Amino acid sequence: MISIFSNSLGQEELSAVKDVFDSKWLGASNKTLEFEKQFGELINSKYSLSYNCATAAIYDSMRLVGIEDGDEVLIPSINFIGCANAIIDNGGKPIFCDVDRSTLNILPEEILRKRTDKTKAVLLLHYGGHPCDMDRIRDVCDGLTIIEDSANSVYSSYKGQYCGTMGDIGCFSFDAMKILVVGDGGMMTFQNDEYYEKALSYRYLGLTNKDKSGVDSMKDGKDIWWEINLSETAGRYVSNDIASTIGLQQLKKLNGFIERRKEIWDIYQSELSNVDWIDLPPEPLDDCTSSYYLFWLQMKDRDNFAKYMVDNDIYVTFRYYPLHLIKHYDCWHHQLPNVEWVNNNTINIPLHQNLTDDEVGYIIETIKKYK
Repeated sequence: MISIFSNSLGQEELSAVKDVFDSKWLGASNKTLEFEKQFGELINSKYSLSYNCATAAIYDSMRLVGIEDGDEVLIPSINFIGCANAIIDNGGKPIFCDVDRSTLNILPEEILRKRTDKTKAVLLLHYGGHPCDMDRIRDVCDGLTIIEDSANSVYSSYKGQYCGTMGDIGCFSFDAMKILVVGDGGMMTFQNDEYYEKALSYRYLGLTNKDKSGVDSMKDGKDIWWEINLSETAGRYVSNDIASTIGLQQLKKLNGFIERRKEIWDIYQSELSNVDWIDLPPEPLDDCTSSYYLFWLQMKDRDNFAKYMVDNDIYVTFRYYPLHLIKHYDCWHHQLPNVEWVNNNTINIPLHQNLTDDEVGYIIETIKKYK
C-alpha cells in the first residue's frame, strides 16, 4: 500500500548515530547544541531549543505565556489533540474557532468574534505547510500572545519571514511522519530573551541555565558538587545527541525534500485540475512559500472515495479530526460550519519525497477512475 507519509533516513544518518554511540555520551550535549544553532540559523530565529517532542514544546508554551485557571486560548478546531490537551492541562480553556474552507487555516475574523477579556493567547496552525494570513492575524490579535504550531510548516515562509518566527513562540515537530525526521522530537523558537531563559528551566526540571552539572561544579572547586538548588518544579523534556545528530543530517537534505514535494504537488494540481467532482487545495498566499506537507481533496462523496482508495492500495486519511467534536472536551455542541463541512468533505492523499513517478501516476489514474 502506498503510504501517505514517509521519511528519508539513510546511511548518512546511520553513520552519524554510530559516531554518537562511539562517543559514549548519548544525552544532550554538543550535537544537540549544534542542531539548535543550525535550525535557528535556517529560519532566522534568535533562540531555538530542542525538545523530545513537539507536544512537550506546546505544553511548555502554555506555561511560558502564563496560562492559568480560567484563561482562554483561541485555537482552530482543525488541529492536533495535543494542542487542546496542553491548554486544558495548564488550567486554560480552549476556544475552538472556525477555519477557511479551502486553506483550513484559522479565520482572522473568528479571533475578533471570540476573544473576550479572558482571552490570553492564540494558538494557530499553518495547515499543510501553507502559512496563515499573518498580517491580518497580527492586526486582530492586538495584545494577545501568538503561538505558532509549525508542526506542518518547517521552512515555510510568509513575505520573507519563516513560520515559527512571526508570533511570540513557534513549535515544530520532527516525528516519524513529518518532513524533517529525528525519530521523535521538536523545537521551540522565540525572539524574546525572557521566554528563552524561562524555557531553559521549564524544559529541564526547573533547573536554571546557571545551574551546572556535577562535573562542572567539581572542576570549579565546589565542595559539594552534587548539591541541587531549585526555585520551581518542571518536567524533563530535553532532546538528546542521537536525535540531534539525525536532525543535523536531515537539515542538509531539507531543501531537496521540499523541492520534490512541490514537484509532486504541481503534478497533482496539473493532472487533477479538470476533474470536475473534486476541489483542489489553493496555492500558498502571494509572497509565501510552503513545505507542502499535506495535499487535500474536497468532494461530496468523501467516505466512499476513501474506502475506494484504500481498496486500491493507496492509504488516505484526514488530518485533523475537529477538536470541538471530541466529546471529552465537553464542547461538541458548538457549531463551526466551515470546520464541519471540511470534516465531511476533505481527504488527504499521499504527498512525500519518496513517492516515485510511477506511484504518483497510479494515484492520479486511480482518482480519475473513481467516477
